[in-house]
Amino acid sequence: MWGAIINSVSSVATGVLANRKIKAEAKARVQVARVEAEIAQIENAAKNVADYDIAALKETRYSWKDEVALLVVISPFIGSFLPWTQDYVAIGWQHLTEHAPDWYGWIFCGAIAGSLGIRWAVTGWSGKKK
Repeated sequence: MWGAIINSVSSVATGVLANRKIKAEAKARVQVARVEAEIAQIENAAKNVADYDIAALKETRYSWKDEVALLVVISPFIGSFLPWTQDYVAIGWQHLTEHAPDWYGWIFCGAIAGSLGIRWAVTGWSGKKK
């Protein structure tokens, strides 16, 4: 009689321990799967950014947008050395300094960087930590 009771308690305990082991293994597999999914997501995000930059550069092969953007950026520089445009350049810079909102400068830089395919130069400006 005592042997039967001990055997049934022992089999219940063994079943409980087996269930705990199965649950612990399942939790470990879930954690490993989550980590692997995060790694895959990070790798995919990096690949997508690189692919987007390459695709954007390929699409600009037949566009004049880059040349116009570059001309907009270098025109004030060149105008600073031409005596007949120096006053206009100085007045323009002064006007932008006094009247243009700060966000305009950031948008301008971002647009030029995107147009020239150097988005990496402005991606850290948002202040967000990755």
